[in-house]
Amino acid sequence: MFYSHSETLPDGTRKGIKSIQKHNQGVSQNALTSFESSVSFPELNTQQIKLLISDVCRYHDLGKYSKYFQAYLLTNERVDNNLKAHARFGAYTIFQKYKDQNSTLALLLYYIVVNHHLNLDNLAKNEFLQKTEAKNNEGYFNKQKVTFNEFWDIIKSEIGDEKLEQYVNPPEGKTAYRTTKEITEKESNIQNYFLINYLFSLLIEADKLDASDTSLYPKKSIAKHLVDKYRPLSIDKLVENQDISLFSQNELRSYGRLRVNQFLERNDWQEHKLFTLTAPTGLGKTLMALDFAIRLREKIRETEQREAQIIYALPFINIIEQSLKVYSEVLGEKVNLLAHYQYADALEQTSKDESSNYNQKMMMLDTWQCDVVITTFVQFLQTLIGNRNKLLKKFNHFAGSIIILDEVQTIRLGQLPLIGATLFYLAKFLNARIVLMTATKPKIYELANQEILNNEGEEAKSIELLPDYEKVFQCFKRTKIVSLIDEKLEDEQQFINTIFLEKWSEEKSCIIVCNTVKRSLDVFKLIAQECNEDTNPVYYLSTNIIPARRQSIIDAIKADLEAKLKPILVSTQCVEAGVDLDFDMGFRDLGPMDSIIQVAGRINRNNNLAKQYSPLYIIDFGDCEKIYDKVTQQQARLLLENNPQILEDNYLEVIESYFSNVAGNKSFVDSRKIYEAMKTLKYDSEDPKNDIAVSSFQVIEEQYPPISVFIEIDEKATEYKDKFVKMIHKELTQEDFSPFKKGFHQHIISVPSHLPKVKEELKQSDHYLLCEGIYIIPNDELEDFYDLTTGFIRTNEDKVHSRFF
Repeated sequence: MFYSHSETLPDGTRKGIKSIQKHNQGVSQNALTSFESSVSFPELNTQQIKLLISDVCRYHDLGKYSKYFQAYLLTNERVDNNLKAHARFGAYTIFQKYKDQNSTLALLLYYIVVNHHLNLDNLAKNEFLQKTEAKNNEGYFNKQKVTFNEFWDIIKSEIGDEKLEQYVNPPEGKTAYRTTKEITEKESNIQNYFLINYLFSLLIEADKLDASDTSLYPKKSIAKHLVDKYRPLSIDKLVENQDISLFSQNELRSYGRLRVNQFLERNDWQEHKLFTLTAPTGLGKTLMALDFAIRLREKIRETEQREAQIIYALPFINIIEQSLKVYSEVLGEKVNLLAHYQYADALEQTSKDESSNYNQKMMMLDTWQCDVVITTFVQFLQTLIGNRNKLLKKFNHFAGSIIILDEVQTIRLGQLPLIGATLFYLAKFLNARIVLMTATKPKIYELANQEILNNEGEEAKSIELLPDYEKVFQCFKRTKIVSLIDEKLEDEQQFINTIFLEKWSEEKSCIIVCNTVKRSLDVFKLIAQECNEDTNPVYYLSTNIIPARRQSIIDAIKADLEAKLKPILVSTQCVEAGVDLDFDMGFRDLGPMDSIIQVAGRINRNNNLAKQYSPLYIIDFGDCEKIYDKVTQQQARLLLENNPQILEDNYLEVIESYFSNVAGNKSFVDSRKIYEAMKTLKYDSEDPKNDIAVSSFQVIEEQYPPISVFIEIDEKATEYKDKFVKMIHKELTQEDFSPFKKGFHQHIISVPSHLPKVKEELKQSDHYLLCEGIYIIPNDELEDFYDLTTGFIRTNEDKVHSRFF
């Protein structure tokens, strides 16, 4: 028997545990079950795509039949790495099978199989363009092939291909060379990117699931009235020409849900794949989108007889945890909901499946085996535009799915054309339906058309699910933006003396958002000296504080607000989205207008009519250009100079004008270059920062790469640290560590590597190195590095009186 997998016995000997034939059957069954028949690739019908899937699964492990691989698998003898390698053998074979009928397909299938254990690389630099490498590989291939000779009948029978022997030859270099040049230069086509990623994903997910004996999850139906049960509507139906300006905030939320779901009554609902949902902060977009997705899923089930997966992606971990709570309450236990992000606990989330072991539960989480998944922009977008094997195994889940992208205004402007174009093709080729949600309507598809799609003869057209969103925006008169940028501030003390103390009074709660952590720390210290803690407690919140403490700070502020105290919060951009706090007034550093409007969403959030047009004051320390960029600084300043006071009912008009002006002055060269890399299948390069490839795409780009620092703040943190150390020393399994994983990560902060305390102290001694990539502040040195109120001590002058929350 020929084996694909083995295990090591207690005595050190190796034993085969799964035959190649059984593994191939499992992989094929998984991939064909996961195949979404509604995908659409011109020139390939459903049956042809199924045949391609069958063949990549059939041949992917063909090289494992060689005596070299079997010796490596079943004995402890040393085997030459080049001879035990198995992927190239199957890749050559599938190329030979397809080369005469379609040389492009032959090369793409070769590429998929040869890389099925690797990250995707630059197709234009494949072995057929490197004569020496191709010759060496041909030699290894021929040595492997000789070992097949006495077993051909068995192998052909197990593979299920009587003609197999005639395909098992090295490719003729000229054909492969010519085809490579065609598809990466003269006839490059974005369709190839999506076809490769889809087939590659089906193969590697199916392979990993079968290897770990993890079952595919069969998606179940979801009752369409779940949101109505959770949050009953406060108006029964829509009335034509209704005056919504008299509605309460709850009535507006109900109006929004009914209006959005009205789309599903259209006869042409199936023709539309791209949607936007534009609504002001506080209208309940999370429930609105979930309600729409569940009802759309029901329509798809009725018409296409399938259960679409719902994928909900968000920018920040704190919003994910809030949304997970809401989704769990709405969907209940019958719906399989997973959250896939940095702190995700596979054991906790898959606890209903008691028959699976830890590795299988991790595999379920990593491959989104569920009805509904909540994930991060990093996971979603770097799977969509990426080359990493680990991420791409989820790519096939995009096919036929319902995707909700929330808070899309947080995506960097320079990336919008690329993301818009990629989402357009995701809908076109993989039949995904995509909802972009925001309160500030960035021009994602307009920029995609302008910069990329129109040049390809394409145009992305989206449907706005809340068609009268302008009317809804005009119902809100909660806040106003007031420009104070004429007064150039020299330092934080000047801000306190000439602006803060003049505009703020003790009977008002207040939020202050700074562009930098350093400024936020300085402002906090000065304000703490000015205020009476009994009536105006002063809080500090930024990424400088460990995540484990951030929520307790938010809870403390909420408790103060409920107790009719008037707290002051000094923060950074980390409160711009997803933090449910409601202040009387605020101040913000000059920055992007969409960020400014997000901060306004933390003021008079609950629409108290007595606090109509509560102010958010914009101040300028002169460093907006340095923090963001020149275009942002120029356009934000120009807009505020022309509109020194902007009422909330005018926010939408202002933000649309701002985005048009910013986009008109922005360079989108990187977006176009990464798109070109996708089109030419340049997945990777030796220097992705300077030689742009698909792998150059990063959702978060750090000017100064930060370091991760674990803060041993208390006994609980010590326990998490001890468990982690035991795990990395193999004294504890990953499964045993799993219950402590979230707690461990919530005691880690990212600290800029250029800070003096990092360069001169942390990096100078192994004493502070917990493991490769993670530093530690031991509990007995806490006072030198970490303040309980303000977090990491960046300079020795930053120490302030600690206060426990």
